[in-house]
Amino acid sequence: MSKRHHSDYDEITTARCERALATLLGDIGPWGQRVFLAGGLAPRYIVGSLPEGARPHVGTTDVDLVIGLALGDESPEAYRTLENNLKKAGFTAEQSFQWKRTVEGVTVTVEFLCETDQVDAGRIFKPKEGTGSGLGAFNVRGAQLVTRDFMECEIEADRLDDGGRSRITVRVAGILSYVVLKIFAFQDRHENKDAYDLVYTLLNFGEGPEDAGRHAGESPVADDEQVHAALQLLGDRFETADLDGPHAYAGFLDDGDADEVARLHQQAVQVVRKFLAGFRS
Repeated sequence: MSKRHHSDYDEITTARCERALATLLGDIGPWGQRVFLAGGLAPRYIVGSLPEGARPHVGTTDVDLVIGLALGDESPEAYRTLENNLKKAGFTAEQSFQWKRTVEGVTVTVEFLCETDQVDAGRIFKPKEGTGSGLGAFNVRGAQLVTRDFMECEIEADRLDDGGRSRITVRVAGILSYVVLKIFAFQDRHENKDAYDLVYTLLNFGEGPEDAGRHAGESPVADDEQVHAALQLLGDRFETADLDGPHAYAGFLDDGDADEVARLHQQAVQVVRKFLAGFRS
């Protein structure tokens, strides 16, 4: 897998993703309460207004939505409606969990995630297979936490296809469920962008990483077994500057300045250490 770099991202693509999100959520009716934003578009909402002098988040090339399967056993018709609305918004299925469309020359991808014991982690789950709905979701560890630890954000964006400006409410992963998803993702696929998203969000949240830790400690899922496993993993992967977590974070931002790369290694270690201290406090 090629390692992503900050230069692979730009504000224009991210804005297209935000517009796709606004269009989708504006079209899916009650499903707006049952899908939750995670992934690379989430940090801008989790962090909110940036500390003075902070670099904006690099953005994303896709929109990751967790489907809240635990919120009731929806009818096959509900899944068909969601699928039809995706098609109505101009998306076509690359795979059952992955939908794409081109927006002004830029490909925007929407991926559905879930957590279920019906299939192994890393496999695709089709909630209503055989009922006429081809919609699927990628089964990832920690996704169910988002349905219990989320925040509601109002976003305003131009809908696709000249649909006009729209204001929508989106449910975004809370700071703790986001950290859990990101460290599990880093463990599973070892992508530099996951380490960056993680450290960036903790660094710029509220008054800093310790504040992020205190907020995480107040989460309704703070005592969940998955959370404890994830935070143990987080501490292990970012414990010292020579480990892969800090290296992935620095590698994503590396512009060829050796001193800056060394500083980024240390920054990643300190951010995670302060976050975990805040959580334990």
